[in-house]
Amino acid sequence: MTSLFHHLAGKRVGVVLSAGFFGFYGHAGFVDGLLQSGVQVGAWAGTSAGGMVAAFSAAGLPPTRLAELLLAQRREHFWDPDWLGIAVDAVRKGHRPSGLLRGTRFRTLLEQFLPFATFDALPAPLVIVATNLSSQRPQIITRGELASAIHATCAYPGLFQAVRREGALLWDGGIVDKAPVLALADSTAAKGLDAYLVHYLPSRDGAKEPKGAFAWPSGLASGFAAIRRDHFRLQLEVLTARGVPTYVVESHLPPVSPRTMETGLDALDAGRQAALDALKHPPRPWSGAD
Repeated sequence: MTSLFHHLAGKRVGVVLSAGFFGFYGHAGFVDGLLQSGVQVGAWAGTSAGGMVAAFSAAGLPPTRLAELLLAQRREHFWDPDWLGIAVDAVRKGHRPSGLLRGTRFRTLLEQFLPFATFDALPAPLVIVATNLSSQRPQIITRGELASAIHATCAYPGLFQAVRREGALLWDGGIVDKAPVLALADSTAAKGLDAYLVHYLPSRDGAKEPKGAFAWPSGLASGFAAIRRDHFRLQLEVLTARGVPTYVVESHLPPVSPRTMETGLDALDAGRQAALDALKHPPRPWSGAD
């Protein structure tokens, strides 16, 4: 049977990187493996951690440099709890109780290391999806300031405060769209693309049975996982009906969290190997896991 690489060879590929909490490392390794193998990427899309890596990739940052930047970061570089602001907004009914961290340090890191400040300046097309809490809709972002868009799609519920961008209050894109392949396919960025490749990181939270003192957030996570899974399956069905070649590489990588960032190197290596292994073998149907 024909390998995935041969299915992609000579084609302009739209690469989609899924949400996945601290999946930055695994996605960065995956992108490195793709580009090392000679896959021609014509556009990028992503949500949450995938949105950030997609943005740096669309900016043309070499994967080795992105890996270097990620591995150099520590918890204190982005950890800025906003206890006073949360307390004040709890009384004034503001949005700061939506998350522990202000996000100022995270935004500063983005502005420091992004090679370009806006979508229009990027060498490659980029689609980022966030959750619009003001309109209760997915927010597909393809223009304007880049750092605020990445900040918004990475604003994980409860960890980061919701982000105000162009008048709307935005949260993590993974809430509404785990892997935005259809958002990419329906955008102007899809012009000239021949196929789509999705790097899909299943949700660990979704596999947990709710129990204990935190059963309610765990239960919500399970519910969101079910919705995201079915939403992604529908996206694949739509693209199949359109006759658009769409491939999914699902990776189960070493977990990384704000407290275990030292495992980032293992996740990065595993993501790279996942890409190299997938390209050597025939495409596999998506398992439907989350």
